Amino acid sequence: MNLQKFAERIVGWTTVTTVSVTIDDLLWPVVIVWQGPIVGGIIMTFLALFVNLALIWAYDKLKRDVLAFEALHELTEQKHKGFGKWLLAKFIKVGRVPAFIAISFYDPFLSVIYMRKGVGNYKMEKRDWCYFCLAMFIACVGWTFWWQIVITVSKALWSLGSSMFG
Repeated sequence: MNLQKFAERIVGWTTVTTVSVTIDDLLWPVVIVWQGPIVGGIIMTFLALFVNLALIWAYDKLKRDVLAFEALHELTEQKHKGFGKWLLAKFIKVGRVPAFIAISFYDPFLSVIYMRKGVGNYKMEKRDWCYFCLAMFIACVGWTFWWQIVITVSKALWSLGSSMFG
């Protein structure tokens, strides 16, 4: 891998991680505490929808493999020279559903890019939109549920601590 590809992937992953942490780990719990799980979840779903659509648009406009998913596509969709690459491709294909669910919870944008068919496919097709909707549902319900549990447990522990020491 040349230095330019390496730098592009570092910038790509840094951007996606920064956006993901900002929304999922900083804004999501604040909005859930502020507005409650229903209204807060709806607000955050719309924000996540806007941000994920912007990321997909930017990724497709760049037409560059800034996330190294095209390398995965090449590995899983082309003929392989060697048993090792063939075996790795089989393991990746067997695990696409669990990988999709896990990546969707992390970031719907990444799950759509991961599930796209073909190498160098930088456009959304009907199949991709279906994956995007499912990934958004998994992520938004998952993050709302997760943060509601964390908030509820935190409040209970705070009350318990206050009653014991206060």
